[in-house]
Amino acid sequence: MSIGQAVALGIALVVVLSAAAIFTLAYRREAETKQVGTLDKAARRRSRRAAPVVAATAPALEEEVDQVEETDTSPPAKQEPIELSPAEFGEARRQFLNRATGASFGAFLAFFGITSLAFLWPRLKGGFGGKVDAGDIAEIKAAIFQPDGSIEPFYVAEAKTFVVPFDESVISETDFDGIGVVVEGLTGLFQKCVHLGCRVPWCASSQGFECPCHGSKYNAAGEYEAGPAPRNLDRFALEAVDGRLVINTGSARDTPRAKRKTVQYPQGVNCL
Repeated sequence: MSIGQAVALGIALVVVLSAAAIFTLAYRREAETKQVGTLDKAARRRSRRAAPVVAATAPALEEEVDQVEETDTSPPAKQEPIELSPAEFGEARRQFLNRATGASFGAFLAFFGITSLAFLWPRLKGGFGGKVDAGDIAEIKAAIFQPDGSIEPFYVAEAKTFVVPFDESVISETDFDGIGVVVEGLTGLFQKCVHLGCRVPWCASSQGFECPCHGSKYNAAGEYEAGPAPRNLDRFALEAVDGRLVINTGSARDTPRAKRKTVQYPQGVNCL
Protein backbone atom coordinates (compact mmCIF):
# COMPACT_ATOMS: atom_id res chain seq x y z
CA MET A 1 0.00 0.00 0.00
CA SER A 2 1.44 3.34 -1.05
CA ILE A 3 1.30 6.55 1.01
CA GLY A 4 -1.18 8.03 -1.43
CA GLN A 5 -3.48 5.05 -1.08
CA ALA A 6 -3.22 5.21 2.70
CA VAL A 7 -4.12 8.91 2.72
CA ALA A 8 -7.10 8.29 0.43
CA LEU A 9 -8.25 5.39 2.61
CA GLY A 10 -7.83 7.49 5.74
CA ILE A 11 -9.87 10.36 4.30
CA ALA A 12 -12.61 7.95 3.23
CA LEU A 13 -12.68 6.43 6.72
CA VAL A 14 -12.96 9.88 8.34
CA VAL A 15 -15.86 10.79 6.03
CA VAL A 16 -17.71 7.54 6.77
CA LEU A 17 -17.27 7.87 10.55
CA SER A 18 -18.36 11.52 10.46
CA ALA A 19 -21.45 10.68 8.43
CA ALA A 20 -22.33 7.83 10.82
CA ALA A 21 -21.92 10.13 13.83
CA ILE A 22 -24.10 12.85 12.29
CA PHE A 23 -26.80 10.32 11.32
CA THR A 24 -26.81 8.80 14.81
CA LEU A 25 -27.09 12.17 16.53
CA ALA A 26 -29.86 13.31 14.16
CA TYR A 27 -31.82 10.09 14.73
CA ARG A 28 -31.57 10.37 18.51
CA ARG A 29 -32.53 14.03 18.39
CA GLU A 30 -35.64 13.20 16.34
CA ALA A 31 -36.58 10.43 18.76
CA GLU A 32 -36.26 12.81 21.74
CA THR A 33 -38.39 15.40 19.93
CA LYS A 34 -41.15 12.86 19.37
CA GLN A 35 -41.14 11.99 23.08
CA VAL A 36 -42.01 15.58 24.13
CA GLY A 37 -45.28 15.57 22.13
CA THR A 38 -44.42 16.76 18.60
CA LEU A 39 -46.64 15.29 15.89
CA ASP A 40 -44.86 13.28 13.26
CA LYS A 41 -45.43 13.79 9.52
CA ALA A 42 -47.75 10.78 9.15
CA ALA A 43 -50.12 12.10 11.84
CA ARG A 44 -50.24 15.50 10.18
CA ARG A 45 -51.12 13.96 6.82
CA ARG A 46 -53.94 11.93 8.42
CA SER A 47 -55.33 15.09 10.05
CA ARG A 48 -55.36 16.93 6.71
CA ARG A 49 -57.22 14.07 4.97
CA ALA A 50 -59.78 13.82 7.79
CA ALA A 51 -60.52 17.56 7.94
CA PRO A 52 -62.93 17.71 4.91
CA VAL A 53 -64.90 14.76 6.24
CA VAL A 54 -65.40 16.47 9.58
CA ALA A 55 -66.45 19.67 7.84
CA ALA A 56 -68.96 17.86 5.66
CA THR A 57 -70.66 16.11 8.58
CA ALA A 58 -70.58 19.07 10.95
CA PRO A 59 -74.27 20.14 10.42
CA ALA A 60 -75.46 16.63 11.16
CA LEU A 61 -73.56 16.55 14.46
CA GLU A 62 -74.57 19.95 15.81
CA GLU A 63 -77.53 18.51 17.73
CA GLU A 64 -75.37 15.78 19.32
CA VAL A 65 -72.74 18.33 20.30
CA ASP A 66 -75.37 20.50 21.98
CA GLN A 67 -76.60 17.50 23.96
CA VAL A 68 -73.03 16.66 25.02
CA GLU A 69 -72.46 20.25 26.12
CA GLU A 70 -75.65 20.16 28.19
CA THR A 71 -74.75 16.90 29.92
CA ASP A 72 -70.98 17.41 30.26
CA THR A 73 -70.25 20.75 31.85
CA SER A 74 -66.75 19.88 33.13
CA PRO A 75 -63.86 21.79 31.41
CA PRO A 76 -61.62 19.77 29.08
CA ALA A 77 -58.38 18.51 30.49
CA LYS A 78 -55.53 20.87 29.82
CA GLN A 79 -52.50 19.39 28.02
CA GLU A 80 -49.40 20.48 29.84
CA PRO A 81 -46.27 20.78 27.61
CA ILE A 82 -43.26 18.81 28.73
CA GLU A 83 -40.36 21.16 29.30
CA LEU A 84 -36.71 20.34 29.82
CA SER A 85 -35.07 21.72 32.90
CA PRO A 86 -31.76 23.60 32.56
CA ALA A 87 -29.99 20.58 34.07
CA GLU A 88 -31.55 18.20 31.51
CA PHE A 89 -30.75 20.56 28.64
CA GLY A 90 -27.14 20.85 29.79
CA GLU A 91 -26.88 17.09 30.07
CA ALA A 92 -28.10 16.63 26.46
CA ARG A 93 -25.62 19.23 25.21
CA ARG A 94 -22.75 17.58 27.06
CA GLN A 95 -23.67 14.23 25.55
CA PHE A 96 -23.59 15.72 22.08
CA LEU A 97 -20.19 17.33 22.65
CA ASN A 98 -18.77 14.15 24.18
CA ARG A 99 -19.96 12.00 21.29
CA ALA A 100 -18.68 14.45 18.68
CA THR A 101 -15.29 14.65 20.40
CA GLY A 102 -15.07 10.87 20.71
CA ALA A 103 -15.97 10.35 17.04
CA SER A 104 -13.37 12.90 15.91
CA PHE A 105 -10.65 11.42 18.11
CA GLY A 106 -11.48 7.89 16.93
CA ALA A 107 -11.28 8.98 13.29
CA PHE A 108 -7.91 10.63 13.94
CA LEU A 109 -6.53 7.49 15.59
CA ALA A 110 -7.77 5.32 12.70
CA PHE A 111 -6.20 7.62 10.11
CA PHE A 112 -2.92 7.81 12.04
CA GLY A 113 -2.80 4.02 12.42
CA ILE A 114 -3.42 3.36 8.72
CA THR A 115 -0.79 5.91 7.68
CA SER A 116 1.78 4.47 10.09
CA LEU A 117 1.09 0.95 8.89
CA ALA A 118 1.49 2.01 5.24
CA PHE A 119 4.79 3.72 6.08
CA LEU A 120 6.21 0.71 7.93
CA TRP A 121 4.82 -2.00 5.65
CA PRO A 122 7.54 -3.41 3.37
CA ARG A 123 6.95 -3.14 -0.35
CA LEU A 124 7.33 -6.62 -1.73
CA LYS A 125 6.55 -5.84 -5.35
CA GLY A 126 6.94 -2.68 -7.41
CA GLY A 127 7.99 0.77 -6.30
CA PHE A 128 11.02 1.88 -4.36
CA GLY A 129 11.67 -0.54 -1.51
CA GLY A 130 10.73 -3.56 -3.61
CA LYS A 131 11.72 -5.14 -6.90
CA VAL A 132 11.60 -2.84 -9.92
CA ASP A 133 11.59 -4.00 -13.53
CA ALA A 134 14.13 -1.70 -15.20
CA GLY A 135 13.45 -2.97 -18.74
CA ASP A 136 14.93 -5.14 -21.45
CA ILE A 137 18.67 -5.71 -20.89
CA ALA A 138 19.58 -5.35 -24.58
CA GLU A 139 17.69 -2.05 -24.81
CA ILE A 140 19.33 -0.76 -21.65
CA LYS A 141 22.80 -1.48 -23.02
CA ALA A 142 21.93 0.17 -26.33
CA ALA A 143 20.90 3.31 -24.42
CA ILE A 144 24.07 3.32 -22.30
CA PHE A 145 26.78 2.99 -24.94
CA GLN A 146 27.08 6.09 -27.13
CA PRO A 147 28.40 6.22 -30.75
CA ASP A 148 31.47 8.23 -29.71
CA GLY A 149 32.60 5.53 -27.25
CA SER A 150 31.39 7.33 -24.13
CA ILE A 151 28.62 6.10 -21.87
CA GLU A 152 25.41 7.64 -20.54
CA PRO A 153 23.95 5.95 -17.42
CA PHE A 154 20.46 4.51 -17.83
CA TYR A 155 18.40 6.16 -15.12
CA VAL A 156 15.50 4.23 -13.57
CA ALA A 157 13.42 6.83 -11.73
CA GLU A 158 11.19 4.34 -9.89
CA ALA A 159 14.26 2.63 -8.43
CA LYS A 160 16.28 5.87 -7.97
CA THR A 161 19.10 4.01 -9.68
CA PHE A 162 21.75 4.67 -12.34
CA VAL A 163 22.41 1.52 -14.36
CA VAL A 164 26.01 1.53 -15.66
CA PRO A 165 28.27 -1.05 -17.34
CA PHE A 166 30.74 -3.10 -15.33
CA ASP A 167 33.57 -5.29 -16.63
CA GLU A 168 32.79 -8.73 -15.21
CA SER A 169 36.28 -10.00 -16.12
CA VAL A 170 37.80 -8.04 -13.22
CA ILE A 171 35.03 -8.52 -10.64
CA SER A 172 37.01 -11.16 -8.74
CA GLU A 173 39.60 -8.49 -7.93
CA THR A 174 37.03 -6.14 -6.39
CA ASP A 175 34.76 -6.02 -3.35
CA PHE A 176 31.72 -6.52 -5.63
CA ASP A 177 32.38 -10.21 -6.13
CA GLY A 178 29.77 -12.56 -4.67
CA ILE A 179 27.27 -9.94 -3.49
CA GLY A 180 24.93 -10.05 -6.50
CA VAL A 181 25.32 -6.48 -7.72
CA VAL A 182 26.64 -7.26 -11.23
CA VAL A 183 24.42 -9.01 -13.80
CA GLU A 184 24.95 -9.31 -17.57
CA GLY A 185 27.76 -6.72 -17.39
CA LEU A 186 25.58 -4.15 -15.61
CA THR A 187 25.47 -2.75 -12.08
CA GLY A 188 22.90 -0.47 -10.41
CA LEU A 189 24.09 2.55 -8.39
CA PHE A 190 21.87 4.24 -5.80
CA GLN A 191 21.61 7.92 -6.70
CA LYS A 192 22.45 9.26 -3.20
CA CYS A 193 25.94 10.34 -2.18
CA VAL A 194 27.19 8.23 0.73
CA HIS A 195 28.54 11.36 2.44
CA LEU A 196 25.36 13.25 3.39
CA GLY A 197 22.75 11.86 1.00
CA CYS A 198 22.69 14.46 -1.78
CA ARG A 199 21.61 13.27 -5.21
CA VAL A 200 24.75 12.75 -7.29
CA PRO A 201 24.40 13.82 -10.95
CA TRP A 202 26.30 12.36 -13.89
CA CYS A 203 29.09 14.42 -15.43
CA ALA A 204 29.31 13.55 -19.14
CA SER A 205 32.62 15.35 -19.72
CA SER A 206 34.54 13.58 -16.93
CA GLN A 207 32.56 10.33 -17.27
CA GLY A 208 31.87 10.09 -13.57
CA PHE A 209 29.50 11.09 -10.78
CA GLU A 210 30.26 14.37 -9.00
CA CYS A 211 28.33 15.50 -5.93
CA PRO A 212 27.50 19.24 -5.97
CA CYS A 213 27.02 19.42 -2.19
CA HIS A 214 30.53 18.69 -0.87
CA GLY A 215 32.57 17.66 -3.90
CA SER A 216 32.72 13.88 -3.55
CA LYS A 217 33.60 12.18 -6.86
CA TYR A 218 33.06 8.66 -8.18
CA ASN A 219 34.05 7.06 -11.47
CA ALA A 220 31.59 5.50 -13.95
CA ALA A 221 31.48 2.27 -11.94
CA GLY A 222 30.56 4.16 -8.75
CA GLU A 223 33.99 3.69 -7.19
CA TYR A 224 35.26 6.40 -4.84
CA GLU A 225 37.72 8.88 -6.38
CA ALA A 226 37.83 12.04 -4.24
CA GLY A 227 36.10 14.12 -1.56
CA PRO A 228 34.72 13.43 1.92
CA ALA A 229 32.67 10.34 0.96
CA PRO A 230 33.68 7.36 3.15
CA ARG A 231 33.14 4.61 0.53
CA ASN A 232 31.92 3.72 -2.95
CA LEU A 233 28.40 4.53 -4.05
CA ASP A 234 25.90 2.03 -2.69
CA ARG A 235 24.39 -0.35 -5.20
CA PHE A 236 21.40 -2.67 -5.35
CA ALA A 237 21.17 -6.41 -5.93
CA LEU A 238 20.23 -7.25 -9.53
CA GLU A 239 18.51 -10.13 -11.28
CA ALA A 240 18.11 -11.11 -14.92
CA VAL A 241 14.59 -12.49 -15.48
CA ASP A 242 13.60 -13.51 -19.02
CA GLY A 243 16.00 -11.02 -20.54
CA ARG A 244 14.86 -8.17 -18.31
CA LEU A 245 16.81 -6.41 -15.58
CA VAL A 246 15.18 -6.44 -12.14
CA ILE A 247 16.51 -4.12 -9.45
CA ASN A 248 15.89 -5.12 -5.83
CA THR A 249 15.76 -1.73 -4.11
CA GLY A 250 15.08 -3.44 -0.80
CA SER A 251 18.56 -4.97 -0.84
CA ALA A 252 21.33 -2.35 -0.88
CA ARG A 253 25.04 -3.20 -0.73
CA ASP A 254 27.84 -0.94 0.48
CA THR A 255 31.55 -1.49 -0.19
CA PRO A 256 34.70 0.27 1.04
CA ARG A 257 36.76 2.63 -1.08
CA ALA A 258 38.14 0.68 -4.02
CA LYS A 259 41.85 -0.05 -3.82
CA ARG A 260 41.92 -1.06 -7.46
CA LYS A 261 39.85 1.08 -9.86
CA THR A 262 38.12 -0.68 -12.73
CA VAL A 263 37.43 2.50 -14.77
CA GLN A 264 39.67 5.43 -15.69
CA TYR A 265 38.65 8.76 -14.17
CA PRO A 266 38.46 11.56 -15.15
CA GLN A 267 38.24 11.13 -18.90
CA GLY A 268 37.75 14.83 -19.53
CA VAL A 269 36.96 18.12 -17.81
CA ASN A 270 35.32 17.85 -14.40
CA CYS A 271 31.91 19.42 -13.89
CA LEU A 272 32.93 20.63 -10.40
